[in-house]
Amino acid sequence: MRRLTFTLLLVMVALVSRAVTVHCEPGKLGLLLTSNNVTELTITGKMDARDFRTLADRLRGLSVLNLHGVEVLAYDSDEALFSNVYRFRAHEIPTLSLADMPQLTRLTLPWQVTSLGEGAVAACTSLTEVTLPKNLTYLGKYSFVGCTALKTIALPAMLVEIGEGAFAQCTSLTKVTLQNADITPNGENSSPYQQASCHLTTVGKAAFAGCKKLTSITLGNQLKTIGDAAFAGTKLSNANLSSLTELTQVGDWAYAQTPITTAQLPNQTELGRGAFVLNKSLASINIPFVLDNVPPLLLAGSDKVAEVDLSRIYVDSIGDYAFYNLNQVQQLTIPITTKYVGTRTMAGMTGLQQITTYAQSVPDLGEAVWQGVEQANVVLMTPNNSVDYYNSAEQWREFNVQSNIIPGDVNGDGIVDIADLNAVINYMLGKVIGTFIFEAGDLNHNWVIDIADVNAVINLMLGHSMNAPNFTPDTGDALVIDNFGINTSEHHTIDIRLDDCRDYTAMQCIIHLPDGLKVVEGGILSGLRAPSHSVVSQSDGNEVAIVLYANPNVNLGDNHDDPILQLTVTATDVLPPQATLLADHVTMVTADGDSYHAPATTALVSRTSGVDQVSSSTDRVYGANGSLYIVAQQAGKAQLVALNGMTRTLRVEPGNNAYHNIDPGIYIVRLNSISHKVKL
Repeated sequence: MRRLTFTLLLVMVALVSRAVTVHCEPGKLGLLLTSNNVTELTITGKMDARDFRTLADRLRGLSVLNLHGVEVLAYDSDEALFSNVYRFRAHEIPTLSLADMPQLTRLTLPWQVTSLGEGAVAACTSLTEVTLPKNLTYLGKYSFVGCTALKTIALPAMLVEIGEGAFAQCTSLTKVTLQNADITPNGENSSPYQQASCHLTTVGKAAFAGCKKLTSITLGNQLKTIGDAAFAGTKLSNANLSSLTELTQVGDWAYAQTPITTAQLPNQTELGRGAFVLNKSLASINIPFVLDNVPPLLLAGSDKVAEVDLSRIYVDSIGDYAFYNLNQVQQLTIPITTKYVGTRTMAGMTGLQQITTYAQSVPDLGEAVWQGVEQANVVLMTPNNSVDYYNSAEQWREFNVQSNIIPGDVNGDGIVDIADLNAVINYMLGKVIGTFIFEAGDLNHNWVIDIADVNAVINLMLGHSMNAPNFTPDTGDALVIDNFGINTSEHHTIDIRLDDCRDYTAMQCIIHLPDGLKVVEGGILSGLRAPSHSVVSQSDGNEVAIVLYANPNVNLGDNHDDPILQLTVTATDVLPPQATLLADHVTMVTADGDSYHAPATTALVSRTSGVDQVSSSTDRVYGANGSLYIVAQQAGKAQLVALNGMTRTLRVEPGNNAYHNIDPGIYIVRLNSISHKVKL
């Protein structure tokens, strides 16, 4: 008898826990369920809000629910079925309809569903696996809030918006990905994800707030808005948003109290109050150009940040506590447009060594702006005509007030060169890259950067070039000038080429002519490789400072055999039988404003008779694939010099010579009295 009773119990348990499949018609699910103890349920057919009400009321013990094959129909009710909702839309999981199902572990939603109502799957504390439909475009407010067992979620590519608090307090969630969508699935078990673009534009307020294990999230490149506190309290370690070219808003507290180490933001993005507050691991962040005001508490307490660059931003105010306790920052710039610096904005910035302000009128201040800072030990650099005003203003006068803005030095590197000219042209055309000191560029003091300032910078630069100190080359790119011969009273056009591996927009150099050689009037022109460029020059004895630039900035041409410059020279009786032409102080700049210093270049200048001509040397020295190559016209020896001073003599044969097993590094190769710089 006992054995029979035990057997019946086993049969009953098996019947209760078996997988049940029903084909539903709208409002009929209750009639199809013969037991309220079903734990695994698959539904096909059509459902409306009444059937979801049946699920909520009768099947509280469900652990697996598969609605993949269901079509959800609209329904208008005479009474509130969920919360205070009476009307239910087609293709939407109704508000709160699957919420608080404590045993539910796996959920597959209908493949035609396009939205989830508010709190649709909230507080399902055992839910570990969710399959979302490919057509889903909207996750309603609090859709999955409090699903504390959910570890990963794959969001479909068609998803446009993640609503407020959609995954808030999903405390086990570690990873969120965006999947790609395909055509309508052919069967119940087919994958709803294949190739397509992502459409997500909005991450709502507090969407992932409190997801304290969330370390990875993929957002897609169409994102426009990150709402207030969207990722607050997560474990995200990176906020590299630089590829999100549509992103216009990062809300208040968006990344507050997260362990992100770097934040890279598009330049068009507005930042909310405290967007990166109390990020104790944050070491690097860029401030977008678009900001009208630095919001309050922006970086407060993120005390590993070592640099805050406001030099390219024209903000009216810097908000209260914006940089509170950023004690690693040593230098800070206050833009020319700034009118107000808020209460305790820079309090606790004990590492400050220098503040540079370009504001002509002294900005108003909140209370205790620099509380805790030893202001007397901090240099305050001000505009030339504003020193007295800062020296007499409350709080400002506590600094060591100075002024030494160098006219023309718009990038603030202490010299006036081609990089400054490049920056002035870009600024004039509405393109600001890197540091730009407006007062240093506005040389005619008309509050506008225009062509007059371009010309003024050129003049300053040419004058500076004549007295410029030597610098250490930092690129293997170099000018190429062939040896040549010239008779007395003859004219010779020198082709100056550029052997380069980067795209350069402009170049400056000094040509040192030997005694007896001079440039003819109008003899300095741009070459075939620089058809859109202009040349300006200034002579001082045998030295000619040359600037090659374009307005607007465009790259030099691609054909390295074409010259970038042509110099037409003439010789006098003073020219010795063999002399040397030298090109040094060679600086080249890219469109992004990066400048590079090239090694000096020499060319032999020989006298020729009316019959005999001296052919140009075609010796070549270059590095490739870790080896050194010398193409020589005649046998001889070359000297290989490393930067640490170690030398090595190389035997050179006519034609191609290859030298392997040389340690990587930068070397000077001396061949036939000419130095070549190579990188191996």
